[in-house]
Parts: sequence; C-alpha cells; structure tokens
Amino acid sequence: MFRLLITSLILLITMNSCDKTLAKYSMNVEGKDLLITDVIYIMKEADEWDDGYTKNENLDKIGCHNCLCALGSDVTKETIYNDKKEVIEEFCSDSYVIGCFLLEEVLKYNPSVAEDMEKNSHAFAIIRNFTGTVTFTIKEEKYYSERLPILNIRGEGNINFHSDYDPESLLEGMDD
Repeated sequence: MFRLLITSLILLITMNSCDKTLAKYSMNVEGKDLLITDVIYIMKEADEWDDGYTKNENLDKIGCHNCLCALGSDVTKETIYNDKKEVIEEFCSDSYVIGCFLLEEVLKYNPSVAEDMEKNSHAFAIIRNFTGTVTFTIKEEKYYSERLPILNIRGEGNINFHSDYDPESLLEGMDD
C-alpha cells in the first residue's frame, strides 16, 4: 500500500512538472533574412487590426506569404540566444502576437518598417541569411507559481537560435 502511494505521488509530481505542448508551427527558409517581432509593429496604420492576424489568415493578404504567427501569452520570452546561450537578438511584444517573417516581404508591404527598425531596434530581432527551419512551439510551462501558455521560438539550420533559455534558471536551487 505504501509503495502504491509513493508511486502515485511520483507520477502526480511528474505530470504536474512536465511541459505540455499546446501547438507547434514550422516554416522552412532558404537564405533569407528573418524578422521576429510583434505583428502590430509591421502593420500599416491604415490597415485595421483583426484577429485573423493571430491565425496567419490575413498576413497572406498583406503579402507575407512565408511567415509564422502565434498568439503568445502574458509571458513572452523576448530574447533570442545562440547555442552557447549568448544573447544574439531581442524583440518586444505589445499585442502578444509574435511573428517570424521574411524581411523582404515585410519591407515590400510596409517600407516604413525599415525606419522603425532603426529608431526602435529593441523591438525587432533580425536573423540574417538564414537557411533552415523555424519552429514556434506553444507550451504550457511553469512560470513562478502558475502554469501559462508560453511561446518558444527555435531556428535550426546554418544559424541555430532559440528563445527558450532562461538565465535565471541557472540560479534556481543555489543557496549561496
């Protein structure tokens, strides 16, 4: 009986600590510059915002045919790291709808984004000359005492990058 209780507790703890994948989206890219940012930052002021952008429905209408878009949550990991866990880019999010676009498609649709990128470089992550696969994975992860849907971005190819590294996690469990 005691062994069954311990086994049940271990199983319950394991199930509660596992990250649950809620959605996964991927796109292949061949030698293109990528732009990762909040969708709202690429929109022309004349275009009305609508929920179709969160599902990639209307992005095709504005000329962004090769892109990923996902609704994050109140927690968006806005730093892009390389394999050595070094920061290579950062972006920010206001609407929590994050997109990975081909830079050339965005600039064709809205040339003023180039000026915005110069003024607000912290809002746009640019990965130059990328060949490979970009994947958006939305997982339910533990964030402090809550479990929230969190968007993780990963690029695998000639440049490997990811957003799912948290430097603070290195400090967890250290009692110095």
